[in-house]
Amino acid sequence: MSEADLYLPVKRFLEAQGYAVKGEVKDCDVVAVRGAEAPVIVELKPGFSLQLLLQGVDRQAMTDAVYLAFGPPKRRQQSDIVKLCKRLGLGVLVVTGDFVEPLADPEPYQPRRNSRRATMLLKEFAHRVG
Repeated sequence: MSEADLYLPVKRFLEAQGYAVKGEVKDCDVVAVRGAEAPVIVELKPGFSLQLLLQGVDRQAMTDAVYLAFGPPKRRQQSDIVKLCKRLGLGVLVVTGDFVEPLADPEPYQPRRNSRRATMLLKEFAHRVG
């Protein structure tokens, strides 16, 4: 699977939601516009990678609506990838053939503190010697 193979399914997915879609605009793989809304940028790669992640973070300088689209990851990695992307405020689209599955929408990350884990950390810290 190549980036070119991902373009058409992602384009159709966005057009079905009422977006006008164009490819390769100002170094962005896919740009979608709907009415007066902020543009949506989608970066494409055959697989999830650090390069894709860095591209997505870079595109956030232009819009908050940035998605990373890639081929299906290994099942055990998928939840970690989604968790990381959510922390960075990036959306996730997984492309399998002609099907696009949205796993996360881009939104600001609001970390939830786990007071139990923090208490356990401090308790163990207090009991350690040296």
